Amino acid sequence: MRSLNRKQRRANKTLKGGAVSKHRTLPEDFKEKFDRLAVLGGFAQHVSIAQTGKPTSTSGMLASAVFAKCCAHARSIGAIAIESPMFDHHAIMALARMIVEASTMIAYLLDPVSSEEWALRHTLLRLHDAVGRIKLLRSYDQPSDDLRKGRDQLKVDIISNPNFQKVPESRRERLLTGEEMFTIGMRSVAIKIMGWEEKQFSGVYAYFSSHTHSAPMSFMRMEQHKIDYFYPSKTQTDILSLSMEVAMACLRRSLLRMIDLRPEDIDEEYHPDVLASAREEDAECPFFTKIAAGLAD
Repeated sequence: MRSLNRKQRRANKTLKGGAVSKHRTLPEDFKEKFDRLAVLGGFAQHVSIAQTGKPTSTSGMLASAVFAKCCAHARSIGAIAIESPMFDHHAIMALARMIVEASTMIAYLLDPVSSEEWALRHTLLRLHDAVGRIKLLRSYDQPSDDLRKGRDQLKVDIISNPNFQKVPESRRERLLTGEEMFTIGMRSVAIKIMGWEEKQFSGVYAYFSSHTHSAPMSFMRMEQHKIDYFYPSKTQTDILSLSMEVAMACLRRSLLRMIDLRPEDIDEEYHPDVLASAREEDAECPFFTKIAAGLAD
C-alpha cells in the first residue's frame, strides 16, 4: 500500500474538515442498496422492539435475542461503509457473515420440532455455552467448579434424550464435547431449515469467512485489486454490493420468521408496503431455494 499517511490525511480532510458531507461518497448505484438496507434494518428493529418482553416460548425468547443482535449488525454495515474514515470492506464482510450465522440460528431455534428434539437442541446450546465459559475462566486461572458440575449434568441429560440415540455415533461423540451448537451441523441447518441454495451458501460463506479469519484470499491479491482503505476500488465496492445483498436477504428472511411467529405484536399500519415488499423479495431471492417455513401461507 503506497503513501498511506498522505491518503489518511486526505481522507480525514474529506470526511471531517470542510467537506460538504461527513459521509463518504460511493458510486451512485450503491445509494439504492444503502437506502434499502436502512429501510429494512429500521423495520426489523421496530419488530424487534415490539416483541421485546412479550410472553413467548423459550425458543422464541432466544430467537428474539439473536434477532436483536442481527439488527445491530445490519446497522453497523452502513456506519462502516459510509461514516468511518477507513473503508474496511473486511469488517463489512464479517458483519454480513455474522448476519448469515444469526439468521441460521434463528431458523434453527424456530424450527417446529418435537418436545424431545427441542430438549436435545436446547441442552446442546447450554452445553456449548458452559464449555465456552469454562475455557474463558481457565485462561485467567479462575475457578469454574459450578460450571463444570453443570456441564457434566448437561452431558447426562443429552445422553438420556431418546433423540440423541438417533444421531450417528461419530457425531454423538463430537456433540458431547460441547464444541458443536447444532445437532445436525450449521451447514445442514442453513440448507435444510434456513433454505439456502447449497452452492450459493458454500461460496458466500467461504468467501466471507476468508476475510473474517484473515485467510490468504483476504490479502494475497491486494495490489491487483487496488485495495485502498480510504478510496475504495471497484473490487471493494463489488464486495460491498454482495455483502449488502446477502445481509438483506438473511435479515429479511429472519424478519419474516419473527413476524409470523407473533403477528399480533406488529402494528399493521406500520410500513405495510415494506412488509409486502419483504415477502415478495424473499420469495424471489436467488440465494434461497424455497420460501421459509410458514411464510407461504
